[in-house]
Amino acid sequence: MLTRLALLVCSLALPGRPSSEDGGPAASDARAQIVRLEQELARAVVENDGAALRRIQAEGYVYTDSDAKVSTREDFIAGYSSGASRVMRLSFHDLVVDLYESAAVVRGILEVERVDAGVKTSRRARYTRMYVRFPEGWRAVAGHSSALATVRPPR
Repeated sequence: MLTRLALLVCSLALPGRPSSEDGGPAASDARAQIVRLEQELARAVVENDGAALRRIQAEGYVYTDSDAKVSTREDFIAGYSSGASRVMRLSFHDLVVDLYESAAVVRGILEVERVDAGVKTSRRARYTRMYVRFPEGWRAVAGHSSALATVRPPR
């Protein structure tokens, strides 16, 4: 399933150039929908709303986090539903959405505060998420984040 989804995404994304600068009202509407989905996704993660996550993320959704851990949508939902992990705050900033016909790539900065097995952590990362327009609307199919280096004061 994941291989077929990756091939679909590649076939949709390769032709043409991104339409991040222009594209008319339809492109502006699509970008607004993607940004709104990102905001809904952040809220759903903090509120542990599995139904919303299943609506926003496609069945084959895979995310690679800043620690190189790969999780499916169901892995993620199960981890938070069990109570072993909790996200207290998640926000996305500096979003850029590039459209490619029926695919979109959103990039930005994420900030997260979470507790995993009793250990509180916070992180800033650059992230990328890929969306595909399915008959029922835009759905996230893959994501990746890379931690931003912590700036240390000079010695």
